[in-house]
Amino acid sequence: MRNHYLLACLLILSHCFGIVAQTKTQTVRGRVIDRVNRQPMVGVSVMVVGTTQGAQTNTLGEFVLPNVRIGRTSVKCSMVGYEDFTTEEFILNSVREVVLNIELKENLYNLQEVKVVSAQNLSRPVNDLAYVSARSFTVEETERIPASVNDPGRMALAYPGVKAGRDENENKIIVRGNSPFGILWRLEGIDIPNPNHFAQPGSGGGGISVFSAQLLGRSDFFTGGMPAEYGNALSGAFDIRFREGNLQKREYRAKIGVLGLDFSIEGAIKKGRSSYLINYRYSTLGLLSQMGFYLVGERVTNLFQDLSFNLAFHSKDGKRTTTVFGLGGLSEEHYMPVEPADKRIVGKADNWEDRVRPANMGALGVTHTANLSEKSSIKYVVAVIGSGIKRNSDTLNLQDVRFRYDTQQYDEFRLAATAAYNYKFDAKTRLKAGLIANYIQFSFFKETAPRASVTDINVINAGRQQSVNGKGTTQTVQAYAQIVRNLTDRLVMNAGLHSMYLALNNTTSLEPRLSFQYRSPKAHTVSLAYGLHSQLLPMSTYFYLKKDTIAGKIVESYPNQNAAFPRSHHLILSYNYITPSLWKFSTEVYLQLLRKVLVEPNAGSAYWMLNGADGFPEFTTVAKGKGKNYGIDMSVERFFSKKYYLLITGSLFNSTYQTADGKTYNSAFNDRFSTALTFGREFTFKNGSVFQLGARSMYNGGYRYTPIDVVASAKAKRFVPLAGADYAAQAPAYFRVDGRVSYRSNRKKYATVLSLDVQNATNYINYTSTSYNVATNTLEARRAGNGFVPVLSYQIDF
Repeated sequence: MRNHYLLACLLILSHCFGIVAQTKTQTVRGRVIDRVNRQPMVGVSVMVVGTTQGAQTNTLGEFVLPNVRIGRTSVKCSMVGYEDFTTEEFILNSVREVVLNIELKENLYNLQEVKVVSAQNLSRPVNDLAYVSARSFTVEETERIPASVNDPGRMALAYPGVKAGRDENENKIIVRGNSPFGILWRLEGIDIPNPNHFAQPGSGGGGISVFSAQLLGRSDFFTGGMPAEYGNALSGAFDIRFREGNLQKREYRAKIGVLGLDFSIEGAIKKGRSSYLINYRYSTLGLLSQMGFYLVGERVTNLFQDLSFNLAFHSKDGKRTTTVFGLGGLSEEHYMPVEPADKRIVGKADNWEDRVRPANMGALGVTHTANLSEKSSIKYVVAVIGSGIKRNSDTLNLQDVRFRYDTQQYDEFRLAATAAYNYKFDAKTRLKAGLIANYIQFSFFKETAPRASVTDINVINAGRQQSVNGKGTTQTVQAYAQIVRNLTDRLVMNAGLHSMYLALNNTTSLEPRLSFQYRSPKAHTVSLAYGLHSQLLPMSTYFYLKKDTIAGKIVESYPNQNAAFPRSHHLILSYNYITPSLWKFSTEVYLQLLRKVLVEPNAGSAYWMLNGADGFPEFTTVAKGKGKNYGIDMSVERFFSKKYYLLITGSLFNSTYQTADGKTYNSAFNDRFSTALTFGREFTFKNGSVFQLGARSMYNGGYRYTPIDVVASAKAKRFVPLAGADYAAQAPAYFRVDGRVSYRSNRKKYATVLSLDVQNATNYINYTSTSYNVATNTLEARRAGNGFVPVLSYQIDF
């Protein structure tokens, strides 16, 4: 009997321990403010969805929800006179609190009718003045979308109208047939240079994002039709926001993976009032290359490191916030020659070349947000920003004597300041206006020479030419204003104006923006937007150095220094429907007319600046090019709920351009279509651990290239493009499947995530370049894409 009694006790105890293991909890805390005037909101009801757990915000707009069950959860905020808001499902683990910053929008509609409309659009942009072509994303999305590896650029490939550039090692993105050059990057309200490691001159992308996932807050991504506060962008924009550190407790996160070693720390400076959040990352690729393992390419080393931080200070009454933020990245690619020298093959240039490509950027800023009254608020930002890109390329001979054939240096330093003012006249009318000013100090230099052969490396020095040379200072100023007016209970209008000025050549632009949005009681939304957008050229474009011989003297000039801004008219019609079960159906039809694009003035030239993914023209140009992009983007999305999510997107488009002589061509990015299918599923276990499985497939039109002139190529014994047929040929379609598996576990004092992201899980090698075969006198699309690329990482929170 005693044995049976002991056995029963053991069974009961083991069952109790099992229950304890299943009921690990964590704290959710946060702050709720008015979306327009930024005032803390008192008495907001905050509930954990699917439970009876809840709290109300205090006089500072703060709330605390203790003992929330770990795993995926969401919270719902309600207050009379405001639209209900439900967060996306976020992950709560056993050691890390979740801190939410929630903004509520005043309700102008019938309370019963609006609940479904407002509460379920989980991807609505943070900027509520963006009615078309915009969505928000979270750090959790950059983690869970396969092969995104916490990179916003790679994550965006899952969205409609977005496809990857030709080089799979880079995160350049093509939006609606536009060059990657047309993307704006904004951080904490300030425009920043290309925030990517291994960046190239005149480019909007690179190899790996400088942004750390640990600092990313909810941010916005635009594929066109941006409201008036966004300037200096032709195609799209990333508006990145940093989150604040925990105001109550210290937390740590460490991560080791194929791409880097990562460590972050956050906590309170003064409990409840101020916090810090710091992250440092160092390249594992660099460590591996030092051991002889080259993952990016044969004899290619990639070194990078970055540091990010955000310090936040809140006033006692919660109406003023000051932050100090920083972002910095150092990177270098090194393409090494074959060693020893006698193993180098004559005719293979890369065997003899030593190329070093450092790229660095950084930003340090201070923001101050203040509630001036119940109707107005203002935000100031002051920042110092720097970027530097170099290219040093040598050829060697058998004695390793160097001959420099390419020297490039592009340095910019900026002192930037912005101010954004909000004023609410009444419940139906508001104003937002602002100013963005930059003082720019720059230095650009490029000198090239013909590559010397191994036999004449010591004697060839002729032909050396400086094509870029500029040094000095200039200023840019942007100003904007927009009036938002609810014309009826369901129809809202945003009318704005944006202007931009470049002191270097006294160039200005005046850009009207107008958009309307209608929201029906049945969760249907129809939006229409028009806007004119312009963009600064890469600064080195203005300093192309031309040398002419006149009367026996060399005369230098800068023929592109007075180049106008390229401009783009956007017209977008959008439809969205969101079901009560969290399905979203979206369609957007768009027309984009490009004007004042740099082209060559020569008849017969097909050069158009926006055909390039990077770089700038090094010859005389005129701003007489035109372009047209039109198409339709469609998507079906199931927001993450009930342990799965799904996103299906498809785009059909046409992209053409016109040169100075009036001839029309396909643009380099006229791939005609793009599709993506992304899904994920989670499986939970009784001990609180979670297994996640996900995949993303992409099927896009193949890249464009110019066909061969068979007769001229045969005669010249080299590739000669067919005149008048620029980008007329198209490679076979692009196809790739990415995958992700991860396992999350929760313990009392730590929580871990083991994940494996796989780029090109099927090892299908895509066509990414062309190659001329002199023996057959043919130009062939060449399979040169990446194969199977696994990215393993292990993360621990404690």
